[in-house]
Amino acid sequence: MTGVINKIKNLTARYNLKKEMRGQERQKQFVGLSGAKYIGISYYLEDDQTYSVVSGFVKVLQEKNIKVKAMGYVKDKYLTQRYLPKITFDFFYDKDLNWFHKPSGTYVKDFLGEEFDIYIDLTMEEVIPVKYISGKATATFKVGRYCDSHNDIFDLLIKVDNSAGVDKLINEINHYLTIINP
Repeated sequence: MTGVINKIKNLTARYNLKKEMRGQERQKQFVGLSGAKYIGISYYLEDDQTYSVVSGFVKVLQEKNIKVKAMGYVKDKYLTQRYLPKITFDFFYDKDLNWFHKPSGTYVKDFLGEEFDIYIDLTMEEVIPVKYISGKATATFKVGRYCDSHNDIFDLLIKVDNSAGVDKLINEINHYLTIINP
């Protein structure tokens, strides 16, 4: 029964996101790392290794004098000591989701209020709360992992193997954003 309820929640969440995105206007433009001043990143934080890899990527971007804001989704009900908000990193949790997995809360609202040159989604599978952030984020150029259902969210889709880790996705994104020179 729980599986059926989750399917209904996910279908409703996808429908609601598409409906909300229809009213969203944004200026799309190819932006490479050389032209980016502010990058937003979202990801599903499932373990310490993911946090370490994402932190390394943020550091690389900051060394290029790019301002970065990262938003991680932690599938826990409450704040843990391991993932406390920092200047560059904020997190949202299950307690910040409504019944249809739509995230809310101060950190989410602040993140969605930012205007990024590039927005990057580093999730390796479809995680509805992160996809909601991806759909609603304000950015000139949006990048994410290839999936048929993401054509309406992202401007650049990167295809990586399902068995590849987030580090492989980051390497591919970094490669393509480096060679884009509008």
